[in-house]
Amino acid sequence: MTHDAELFKFGEKPAMTVQIFSYRPGRDAIEMIQAKELNEVLDDKESVVWVDIQGRTPDSDTILADHFGFHSLAIEDVYNERHRPKIEDYDDYLYIIFRGLVDEPELKEVHTIELDLFLGQNFVVTHHSEALKSISGIRASIAENKCKAMPKGAAFLAHRILDKLTDRYLPLSEQLEDEISEIERSVLAGGDELVRIVDLKGGLQRFRRLVIAQRDLAGRLARAEFDEIPAAAKPFFRDIEEHFGQLTEQLEDLRVDLSAVFDAFHSLSAHRMNEIMKVLTLISTIMLPLTFLVGVYGMNFKNMPELDWRWGYLAVWVVMIGIVVGQLTYFRKRDWL
Repeated sequence: MTHDAELFKFGEKPAMTVQIFSYRPGRDAIEMIQAKELNEVLDDKESVVWVDIQGRTPDSDTILADHFGFHSLAIEDVYNERHRPKIEDYDDYLYIIFRGLVDEPELKEVHTIELDLFLGQNFVVTHHSEALKSISGIRASIAENKCKAMPKGAAFLAHRILDKLTDRYLPLSEQLEDEISEIERSVLAGGDELVRIVDLKGGLQRFRRLVIAQRDLAGRLARAEFDEIPAAAKPFFRDIEEHFGQLTEQLEDLRVDLSAVFDAFHSLSAHRMNEIMKVLTLISTIMLPLTFLVGVYGMNFKNMPELDWRWGYLAVWVVMIGIVVGQLTYFRKRDWL
């Protein structure tokens, strides 16, 4: 699996649902309709239809292929969860792949769920393999008759969906900042955070690449390169681009901060190693003359006068202790201790 593929999470088989909402001028509220009513509503160009599909059902295949007539390659991509963000223009509609965060993302490895979005003149079709809180929130606002985007048009509804997904990205930078600050405090306190730093650094880099891709996607929509995006909707998509641009800058700053923590960890590790080597060197320096004396008087020559001296053993100990005290005094004066 590639690094980018690691951003994509696959869990147990999710619940499969199809919900269809329609706004028709003159009606008091947005309505839920059945698939068999789709063609009638779509024929009315003043109406707006939103089809939200979770998972894959026979109805979803029929809706995508028969009611909307989407390209077979686009339908194939819908059920393949390993795509990066992109836009494809199929003349009568846009096919957009956007990635939304899972409900409780892990900082060291930010997992996402693919959202496939088809945008036409008067329709929006979304597909996701798992539940997304952003989508659930919009459906709840429709149920409460508080959705103001859908009556404005399909492009405004698409913006509303992408904007809600974007909003869930922004708090993550604050969580990452707190995580890096915690690691920094631990490193300065002498903690071994190497594995944690490496994991977070890799996840942060992959997450940053994803954010840049989604920023570029929003930028294309903001420039109104496509007929499906009216000029009136351009500022709204530009707002999404600005949010991702801001997040990109924050992630770059966090990447620099994490690199600084990584460097600090290595510097402190090297400093601790130097301290250890310093202690070992001092011990070796102290032991060297003592080993020499012991080695000399460990020789078994008969003509060594000190061997027959009554106070020889005591004298050797006095000399060795004197050497140790002298060396320690010298080291302390040189501030080596």
